This record gives sequence, structure tokens and C-alpha cells, in this order.
Amino acid sequence: MDHQKSSASQKEVDAYTQHIMSNIPPEVFSSLNIVQIQAIESAISRNAPFRKHPVDLRGRLSLFFVRFYFVILIGRDRRGFSRNKEDARRAKARSLSLATFLYALICMVAPVMFLAIYLLKTFLGIDIFPDHHLSDFFSFE
Repeated sequence: MDHQKSSASQKEVDAYTQHIMSNIPPEVFSSLNIVQIQAIESAISRNAPFRKHPVDLRGRLSLFFVRFYFVILIGRDRRGFSRNKEDARRAKARSLSLATFLYALICMVAPVMFLAIYLLKTFLGIDIFPDHHLSDFFSFE
């Protein structure tokens, strides 16, 4: 980031702003005066995403040959549109899983209920179809 030296000497610029400014082509950056550069840096740093969280913890953890980083952001959820899409997907998944659960429950309960009603009918001596019994359908003779 060689083209940043003139503006960085006047004040300390955060890493986010430096990264964004480094993406400006050198020929364009060289055509900017110091006031324009400072205005762009100020606008970028004021609108940096990490500045909008009350709790912003960032750090590095070095282990032998590997280095990990962590970011913990805590704040009010301002992602309205994406949050609504996620909530809609969750609602759809809940209704699908509820329908699947009910289908499986009916598939398990229906035969048991049929057997219970048949046994109750038999115990009470009710003969709905004379000369036909359930055991006739399962006889393999």
C-alpha cells in the first residue's frame, strides 16, 4: 500500500480502511488530492461494519504451526431482509417436519387402532360381515 503513505502519516488509519483504499488503482489514487483522500478514508472508517457493534472482540490464537483468528460481534440485529428470509425458511422447514411427523405417526397408529377396534368388535360379538372373518383373509391353506 505504497500510495497510502501520504495520508497515513497524518493520522492512524484502521486496517479495514487501508484494505478498501488499497483496492483503488494507483493511477486513480495518484490523481486524488490529500483532502479527497482524507474524505474517502473518513467515509469508509465511519461506515465500517465492525464499528456498528457495541461489543467487537477480535484476536489471534497462535498454536505451534497454525494461527487462528476469532471475531465476536454482539449487537442489535439489523439484517431485516435476510432475517425475514431465514425465518420464512425455518417456518417452511417446521411445517414440513410437522407434516412428516404426523404422517409417520398415522402410519404407526392406524394399524394399532384398526386392530384395537377389531378386537373390541370381536369381544362385543358384533358380526359386521356374516360368514367372513379377518382370520379368513390370512389363512394360507
